[in-house]
Amino acid sequence: MSEFDLNAPITEWELDEWSVDARAELTTALIEAGIIHKWEETLLLAASSVENEVEEILDDLENDEQDEGGESADSKVLTQLSSLAQRISQNPSDTNSIQTLERILEEIEGASAPGDLSDSAWRQIKDLANQIDDALGAGEQTDESTAMDLAGRLFAILRSHI
Repeated sequence: MSEFDLNAPITEWELDEWSVDARAELTTALIEAGIIHKWEETLLLAASSVENEVEEILDDLENDEQDEGGESADSKVLTQLSSLAQRISQNPSDTNSIQTLERILEEIEGASAPGDLSDSAWRQIKDLANQIDDALGAGEQTDESTAMDLAGRLFAILRSHI
C-alpha cells in the first residue's frame, strides 16, 4: 500500500460514535478494498478521490449493524419531516410543530434509513432535525433564526428524496 498523500484533497469522517471494534472492522474493510487511509484518534482521513468508495463501505457496515436488530424508519416519516421543516422555516415558534418534531425524533432514534435512502443522507437528515430541535429550545435558549435556516436546509434535502 502506498503512502498517504497529505498534499492531495482529503475527506474526513468523524466516527467518535463508533465503537473501537466497529472502527477496527472499518479499517479491515478499507485495507481489503485497497483504500489508503489514516486515523487521527476517531477521525478517518482518506483521499477525496475515494470518498464514494469509503461512503459505500461505511453504509455497508452500518447496514450490517442495523440488520442485526435495528428497524428501519417508516418511509412516510420523510414526508412528515419535509412538511414540518417547511412549517418551522416559516414559523419557528409554533408549539405544535415543535412537539411534532420531538415526537418524530423519538420515533426515528436508532432507526435505519427508510426505503432506498442512503445511510449518509439519513444521518444528515436526522442530524439537521436534531439541530433544529436544539435551536428551538431543547436547551434553555431558543434561536429561531438558526432554526429557520436549518429547517430550510432540511426541507431542501428532503425535497430531493420524496
